[in-house]
Amino acid sequence: MNKKEKSEVASPEKKSKRIKSLHSRPHILSIVPVNVDCFQLEEHEKTENCYGKFLETCDKMQDYFQNMCNAKRGKENEAVATQFKSHVCMLTMRLKKLNRIDKHHWKKSRDAVNERKQKVDALHLQYQNLLYEVTHLQKEVTKCLEFKSLDEDIELVTVEEFYRDAPESISRPEITKHDPHELRLARLFWESEQRKRFAQKLKEAEVIKLKYIQEQRVLQGNLSNVLPILKSIIEAAEPFQSKMGMPFEVIRVPHKLAKYLCKPLYVLYVQACAYKEYCLGKNMEINVEGNIDEIKTLQTKAEDMSEESGESDREESSEVVVHRQTESNKKIETKKDVLMKHPMTVIISIEKESKIVLEFRYLVHLHIITVVIKSVSPEPMSTELVGDLLRTDTFLNSLFPEDTGQDSPNLASIYVLKSKFGYEDSPFSNVTTGWPFLWAQKICGLDFLSPIPGEIFDSKNLYKKIPSSMEKTINAICSRLESRNQLYHQMITLEQKINVPPNFAALYPSNVSSQLKKWYPVPWKEILNDPNAEELQNLDIINKDTLIYKAVLQRGSAVLSVLGTISPEYPVKTPVLVLHLSWKGSHTTRSNFALRELEEEINVNFMETLSPEFKENLLLCQLYHLAVCFDVFLETEYSGDSFEGPHEFMREKVVVRYARGSSRSRPYKCVSNQGIFTYR
Repeated sequence: MNKKEKSEVASPEKKSKRIKSLHSRPHILSIVPVNVDCFQLEEHEKTENCYGKFLETCDKMQDYFQNMCNAKRGKENEAVATQFKSHVCMLTMRLKKLNRIDKHHWKKSRDAVNERKQKVDALHLQYQNLLYEVTHLQKEVTKCLEFKSLDEDIELVTVEEFYRDAPESISRPEITKHDPHELRLARLFWESEQRKRFAQKLKEAEVIKLKYIQEQRVLQGNLSNVLPILKSIIEAAEPFQSKMGMPFEVIRVPHKLAKYLCKPLYVLYVQACAYKEYCLGKNMEINVEGNIDEIKTLQTKAEDMSEESGESDREESSEVVVHRQTESNKKIETKKDVLMKHPMTVIISIEKESKIVLEFRYLVHLHIITVVIKSVSPEPMSTELVGDLLRTDTFLNSLFPEDTGQDSPNLASIYVLKSKFGYEDSPFSNVTTGWPFLWAQKICGLDFLSPIPGEIFDSKNLYKKIPSSMEKTINAICSRLESRNQLYHQMITLEQKINVPPNFAALYPSNVSSQLKKWYPVPWKEILNDPNAEELQNLDIINKDTLIYKAVLQRGSAVLSVLGTISPEYPVKTPVLVLHLSWKGSHTTRSNFALRELEEEINVNFMETLSPEFKENLLLCQLYHLAVCFDVFLETEYSGDSFEGPHEFMREKVVVRYARGSSRSRPYKCVSNQGIFTYR
């Protein structure tokens, strides 16, 4: 019987033994509950040193394999080899168990790490939310602290005056003394009641004002009737000896020296006194100065010079005897003699916030009136910033359009100066002769007209017309004084910063990053080198009488140069600012549309919308608006990427839109009640 047959015979017996052994062992399902996690059971075992157990198991398996190999070589211990096999199988099961436990522990630790990460992420997200809420609350607190209510601009009476003057029904001291809010409300209510009462008084005062205006119109009508009377008085006066400045007698003159005045100066003196008396010119003082002895010693040289120049129609006075020169002295003609002035002068002082003193002279050979500006007070404290603003030799230039006072208004005197005495340039100055303004001739009764061809020019008619322009001239001088005084105070404030009125600054956001670095006057000779000067001259924006200044605004690396031109007729003609930008190259309004748009906003749009209450600080308001718009210009500049605006400048201004249209227009209009910038 071979081995196969033996195994077949023995197999039923082995099978029955296995069945018995299975029945004899307890069933595992009967021991372990079905819903028990096997990994949980294994975790209860001591598995702290899995790695050490793994090495120990591997060593044992290696020993068993070695013993099995030795046993098979000997072939006598087959039973021993079989026993080693069972041990090796148990150790293999143990290795599987250790591997399973290791994988389970690894998964468990990974799950724990992920859970911890999720908790950390949740905490981080919660922390970020808290930071956002804190930032939001801080902004709200800052907004509340910076909030300016309209009642803050109201100047209320003091608390002591409030409790003293207000009735108890309004003051309610038992409540307001312990509650500041109720106190504020009560003071505002009391202010409202007072304003209502004052408004009623204002209406009553306006009624009285209308009554006074009507009376004033009656007085002005009487004044217009006085002028013909004055003319008749002048015509009835004794004939004067010479129209070149000889004195004549008049009757009933207010000043004792007025009778020695030449006729043009006398007309000026009478008109000025009439204006002061009938037009309530309380801000004027009129005086006559001169030397009577000099009048008596006038020589006939003036007559000879006048005859040679075509003005030989002089009349002689019966009071003063004029000694003729000898023939040798007649040939002596100098440039100084032709500019000789009459010994008597009229001094007029006009005061309107500041004071100006004018001296009116009569040039006896040229037959014209000149004006010398003796002083303008107060004197400027800083000539570096003021420039020609209060300079005496330019203060009255272009008081009226095209009246510069550089040339003589008398055609005959122009011929004498150029042909007889060789004056190529204007001989007039504030130090020597004064300025022959056209308005000065008119208020002195002189009217120079160009002779019409075919007609004889009658010089006697020069003194017959006395224009009623004294009031207009005095008002123009007062307006010039007032405007220059306002400009003077504005430029003094520019030494530190652009200090605008608080109610104007409240129209804009509080953060203005562009700073004024420089402000200085520019002489006329230097402005001629500027490339924009020719264009400004062609547009009749600047001339020799224009006040020209330069300013420099800077924010970071961006520098904006501003050429400011102020007309002599300021503030009737508003300042014109010409811009030049140095940032990422050099840019002018000719090459950069955005800069031209900013210049248009400053010079046109802003001036059209500016409230009249800010006209006194027009220049400061214009420069402040330029600084704000320059911030908007830089913050909304296209940078070429997804970020709207250059990275160099922080976006501080709130705009509805960074650019509009193909031209990329900027939002320069500020909505004050919302603090945002929009388009016009």
